[in-house]
Amino acid sequence: MTVLSFRSVLWSCLGVSFLELAHAQLEQRGIVTSANDFAATNFDFVVVGGGTAGLAVAARLAEVGEWKIGVIEVGQYLPNDALINVPKNFGAAVGNANYDWLYATVAQTNLNGKVVRHPRGKVLGGSSAINFEMFNRPARGEFSGWSALNLGLGSWSWSGLLPYFKKSETYKPPRPEDVFPLASTTRRRAFQRRQNTTEAADAFFTAADSALGPTALNVDDLLAAASDGSDTVSKRDDAYHGSSGPVHASHNEWYSDLANPYILSMNSLGVATNFNPDSGENVGIYNCPASVDRDAGVRSYAAPAYYAPNAAKTNFLVLTGAQATKINWKSSDDNGLAVAESVSFIVNGVSYSAQASKEVILSGGVFNTPQLLELSGVGNPSILNPLGITTKINLPGVGENLQDHAMIPLSFTIKPGYHTWDELRNNATFAAQAAAQYAATKNGILASNIGVLSFFPLQSFLPTSKILSIVSTLVSDLVSSTSSMSLLQIAQSVLQLAWLSNQSIPQVEVVMIPGFNPTGTVTVPAAGTSYMILSAALQHPFSRGTVHITSTDPLTKPAIDPKYLSNAFDKTVLLEAVKYIRNTIATSAPISNFIATFNDPPASSTTDTQYEDYMKVALESLKHPVGTAAVAPKELGGVVSPQLLVHGSKNVRVVDASVFPMHISAHAQSTTYAIGEKAADIIKASW
Repeated sequence: MTVLSFRSVLWSCLGVSFLELAHAQLEQRGIVTSANDFAATNFDFVVVGGGTAGLAVAARLAEVGEWKIGVIEVGQYLPNDALINVPKNFGAAVGNANYDWLYATVAQTNLNGKVVRHPRGKVLGGSSAINFEMFNRPARGEFSGWSALNLGLGSWSWSGLLPYFKKSETYKPPRPEDVFPLASTTRRRAFQRRQNTTEAADAFFTAADSALGPTALNVDDLLAAASDGSDTVSKRDDAYHGSSGPVHASHNEWYSDLANPYILSMNSLGVATNFNPDSGENVGIYNCPASVDRDAGVRSYAAPAYYAPNAAKTNFLVLTGAQATKINWKSSDDNGLAVAESVSFIVNGVSYSAQASKEVILSGGVFNTPQLLELSGVGNPSILNPLGITTKINLPGVGENLQDHAMIPLSFTIKPGYHTWDELRNNATFAAQAAAQYAATKNGILASNIGVLSFFPLQSFLPTSKILSIVSTLVSDLVSSTSSMSLLQIAQSVLQLAWLSNQSIPQVEVVMIPGFNPTGTVTVPAAGTSYMILSAALQHPFSRGTVHITSTDPLTKPAIDPKYLSNAFDKTVLLEAVKYIRNTIATSAPISNFIATFNDPPASSTTDTQYEDYMKVALESLKHPVGTAAVAPKELGGVVSPQLLVHGSKNVRVVDASVFPMHISAHAQSTTYAIGEKAADIIKASW
């Protein structure tokens, strides 16, 4: 059955009731259709971007009845859209200009000039409407690193963020029959290895201490943060979950025939089942929550979660189809701080401005936020001046520090007779039955999504000698390049080096997809064939990229350069992870008994050179870019303060994933919601 015919069957079964239509009309009340009316409104807060964090912070600020909140969003509100709402349709909107910004990188030097696509949501709800719905959390020690970079200010630790993870969600635990099987404990190496790994890094730590000397940071404090311990519990505990938040988080109730054998194979390799990954201890294989309202059988994302329940409020207005173009500043500063007074935006080619008496909040995302800052004169003069932009705030960190989860997918064909997502493509009768079941009950295979994730440190799959060799090369590279690194990158590198020996901080994620997905050289599935995809994703790259404007035209997309694999560590770890998947996971029973062939790369690929060549073709983004407006001190190269105020401004904040100072071992969605929730409390306390 073709994708088109399957969608036709699905659409024919998805009736929209009178009550749903009435509810949709109610939700539209807060949508402003007149740009003139929006521009004529005196807002207290103007939020640029109605995405994951933007709607979260806007909705929470609208709880203060006397404040007027305006949201500028370029996309449209699309309630009852099957490409968004049906859980199994995750990824279906990617590449569709009606939903996706269609961002792509510049040609990547270390990938033979490959251009890597970067989908970002271009609808109300942002990327939460088109992502793959994963709703997991990182290791608590990673937030200790965030906190250390900010000298403990702003409560960016695990304990400071946990209340906002909980506040954002209504969590539904898995059914007893969906709890993953219990197996052996995670394999751990001896303390001596951790000690040796740290000692190997001493040369860089000495150089870093010298470089950080003029700042308030020092290597000892960073190392203490990097070794932060964690408490664990033996089962999922409501102490870590919310029960009344806007976003629904739940677990699959349909699993492929590959799930259990794959889990058992990982257990046999020492990757233990983790029953409480949301506790801040996320090493192991686990049943990942998804942003799905399991009772309704639909995706739970920012628009229905934060906008729809507040749409009737007269102090919460959303203008769709509008693109912000510039922050406008008052003519005089306030005690040396730039003061924003309005935001310019375009609707159908006509320019308007929205007044903000209190604050402008940027929630455009990792690419749009630095673009708007630079268009508004906030950034590095060496970038702004050649474009004729007057520098309002000299802030070189804007658009720097781009980090992403680079991913290498590997494909395997599966022996006949097993249930996978490919059955929807291979069996027209089954597809029609699945569509009818979903229409009637909102469950079944069409309500499922990726549920099996694994996170582990290097010690789980590499011998001591290999780890020490990798660290030795990394330290040599860092020492030789210290003089060209920003102070922020030096401090980050101290933390990341220490994380390599902290086995509670994962370095690699493996994602199992029970069905076809395009890989490096196989972009179309064979008829009647089932697949399994195992993807290796690097969690803490040492490579750093940039996002910068190349034009004063706000409709021209910025240049996105993640500089994938520019650090040898990233390339080596991904190579070793690819080899681990091919040579160990895929050959371990019981999952090996389900595999028919090594598909992509083919079985003939066996050498490091062949795998490296494949990586250059296959590398893609796991779609978690972060860091281009980092929360960190200005002297280090940060862009926003612990209160998320842009350094040098009095009333411009950034509230989105661009404030991540370092990447995390998790998909970015739930942390971005938590940032939106936390930002709202910070702002309320400021006024």
